[in-house]
Amino acid sequence: MKLQDLVYFKQLAETRSFTETAEAFYISQPSISIALKRLESEFNTRLITRDRSSKSVELTKSGELLYKNAIDILKLVDQTKKDIHNSETKDVYLGFLPTIGGHFLPELFTELTAYIGALRFIEEESSDAMLELVKSGQVSAAIVGSDVPHVSEKWLIQIPIAERDMHVWVSPQHPLAKYKQVKPAMLERTSFVTLAKGYTHQRIFEKWADDHAIDVSGIHYTNEIQTANSMIASGMTAGLMIDLLVSDRRGLVKIPLKNPPKFYISLIINDRVDITPFQKQFNHSLIKAVQDKFGSD
Repeated sequence: MKLQDLVYFKQLAETRSFTETAEAFYISQPSISIALKRLESEFNTRLITRDRSSKSVELTKSGELLYKNAIDILKLVDQTKKDIHNSETKDVYLGFLPTIGGHFLPELFTELTAYIGALRFIEEESSDAMLELVKSGQVSAAIVGSDVPHVSEKWLIQIPIAERDMHVWVSPQHPLAKYKQVKPAMLERTSFVTLAKGYTHQRIFEKWADDHAIDVSGIHYTNEIQTANSMIASGMTAGLMIDLLVSDRRGLVKIPLKNPPKFYISLIINDRVDITPFQKQFNHSLIKAVQDKFGSD
């Protein structure tokens, strides 16, 4: 049986038109008819009925069954091709968040020179979204941020990288800029900007605000870190963020917060996902590099 015959039949079952099926593959209608006859001979059954007066095509019960299984068969063949390609490729993948990864990766690269040419980044702006990719196996390794020191999934490998205090950030003209340290009670009437829902910073901020009875009714939310930084620089708002998010923004004033909430950065590995031997080797080298570089952080 020719696999391409199944491809043609699937298209025919979906369009119910020999003309549209032939046009989809840039071949003649007789070629579709020949493929259909081969399949009917292979399975010793009629797969379609045709009303030539109305040019309509209907599937027989056997045709419906073959169509249903053809979908699964073609998906399996496609996945097999991808698996074979992945098993032979020398690419390795790492989940990458520009704000966090951009800070820590340069130090790790000195330990991973053997993989630089093969390294491919899978980018996300949100640590929450990246962690979900790791959990689902779409990414096997990523550096992510969290509001808790340990992930709840014990089957994930977690290697701590850093722990950062959240700071209050304001413009030099902001009334808070004169203080060397601020307490939560001093911020009750302060307008804040924070990252939107789905970002770790938003969850940390709202928990901190709730713990200290900070009114969040006038909070500004944004999906863009640069937008948040611009709003802070304008003097309109203050921000509660780690230094990595504003490290390239000059002119902002960083004010330590008494008993600040923490932001935890870790390498997360999903060792259960089916990966290539080269990716597994890279993951192990990545773990060692993180432990060597940041083990004492």
